[in-house]
Amino acid sequence: MGGIQAALILALRIARDRNVQWPLTLMAVLSAVLLAAGVLRHYWDIYVHRTVRGISFLFVGIDAAGDLFSLVSIVFQARLDVLGTVIYGTELMLWIGVFACGGYYNLLPWVTKKLNRRKVGVQDTAANPGPTLSSVGGGGTPVALHSLPSSTSVFRTPSAEVESLRQRNTATGGSEWNDCNGA
Repeated sequence: MGGIQAALILALRIARDRNVQWPLTLMAVLSAVLLAAGVLRHYWDIYVHRTVRGISFLFVGIDAAGDLFSLVSIVFQARLDVLGTVIYGTELMLWIGVFACGGYYNLLPWVTKKLNRRKVGVQDTAANPGPTLSSVGGGGTPVALHSLPSSTSVFRTPSAEVESLRQRNTATGGSEWNDCNGA
């Protein structure tokens, strides 16, 4: 891969020195298409599972901010670079869409569930002064949004696969996990 990268750099420099612009434009468009394809994979995952999982919103925010600042820098150049504007704008819109899906599929149900629990807790307290949902278990219980395996990275990691194997192992009584570990 390093050799391919070095060869492309040298070839693009030769083309630039000869005032041939299409190879540089082709590489810019190709990189933008591959970046967009990487983000679109998350849209497929969101569509299939109806949740945003395995995505670091911190990374998405930093990447989207980079796209936004790049767009701002293009606007303040002496000459507007249309290709750069399209590339950074497309990437920014895709990341904003991931944020919107996260708000719709993850944050909104969580807030709704939290508000419903408070409403039920207030009604239970008025009718029955016994323990409320928030006091069971010594001061509150952790909230799990979904039972799907997840990772904290924007990329697929083996942690999701291990978690899936553990869940299947729990369902079958433990024999698969012990066989995989050599125990």
